[in-house]
Amino acid sequence: MNNQIERADHSHETLDEHAEGYDYARVNAVARIALYDDLRSAPRVTEIQPAPTGEFIENLASKVYEQAKTSGGTIPYTVIREVSENFIHARFAEVTVSILDDGNTIRFADQGPGIPQKEKAQLPGFTSAIEPMKRYIRGVGSGLPIVKEYLEFSHGTISIEDNLGTGSVVTISLKEAPGATEFAPANELGRTESAPSETTVPLAAALAPSAQTGLPTVGSGLGGMPAAGTPQYQAGGVQPLPAGPSQYAPAYQAGFPPQQPYHQFQQQVQAQPYQQGYPYPAQQTSAYLGQPAAAYPQTQHAIAPLVPPLSNREREFLPIFLSEGALGVTDLVHLTGVPQSSTHVTLTKLEQAGLIEKTAGQKRILTELGYQVANSL
Repeated sequence: MNNQIERADHSHETLDEHAEGYDYARVNAVARIALYDDLRSAPRVTEIQPAPTGEFIENLASKVYEQAKTSGGTIPYTVIREVSENFIHARFAEVTVSILDDGNTIRFADQGPGIPQKEKAQLPGFTSAIEPMKRYIRGVGSGLPIVKEYLEFSHGTISIEDNLGTGSVVTISLKEAPGATEFAPANELGRTESAPSETTVPLAAALAPSAQTGLPTVGSGLGGMPAAGTPQYQAGGVQPLPAGPSQYAPAYQAGFPPQQPYHQFQQQVQAQPYQQGYPYPAQQTSAYLGQPAAAYPQTQHAIAPLVPPLSNREREFLPIFLSEGALGVTDLVHLTGVPQSSTHVTLTKLEQAGLIEKTAGQKRILTELGYQVANSL
């Protein structure tokens, strides 16, 4: 028994020495991606061949994203990339990625040393990365926290479990499109479900004093003049005005108080202090460039977000955030092919417009306004 213990201890020391001498510049192992159409049949397996570390991670993340997306999944590339980079901690030992649930669940498994403190691994700043790893990953403990933050925001989940024997299994799942429940759904009329429906009433009927129960009709009480041609509004509901002009039409213009002649009301309207170029109550001042926005009808319908003036590149970037989630400058360079300096300038402009904001990991995500604008493009 003592001999067995000694041999086991010696074997452990040898493993540690081998780990210290590991060459992080190149991955010599083969990674496997298992794509499941359903659990009643064997998966389709794709192999990622050995390559330099940076290239290997890129090949793995891109292929997983491609297959998940083709299957109908909505998990962004950046989330897949962050979890794929974690394999470096396992020295890429027996990497297996399983794509399930029509691409909406992805399981990353390895046979490395495992993750003993699973809760801390999902908090910013906790990391086991050593210097050789930091040539290929950030190594500051931001990877899994970014993934967790995005999935929680998008009503997804992340779990970390021990693999069989050794290693760890990280499972990410996104059952619905990002942000699908963050905002009330709009129907075909553009009204959100939470907005009360509006009852349509003829304007003149709504303003007529006799529209209320118990009030005299239009002609009554005015020197005994008969209400010739004037409809009687009963308590049972509002009825439309007659098509033809009434006998006293000049004194009772639709929408104006009957006690006041039309020309006096017109003079009052012209004397209002709301001059051209200044916002009046039916207007809202735009948050972009300080310009007054166009007047919106004062109804209970949901008003579409005001789209600021955007360049073609800014219009190209916003939908990418909508589908990919949190993105950094490097991620956008990879996805769009736009030079890094131009990408940084574009992101700065979108931040200043209030359409995107930085996360704790210095990535950018859509703000609530940005989400609405991206959906409207």
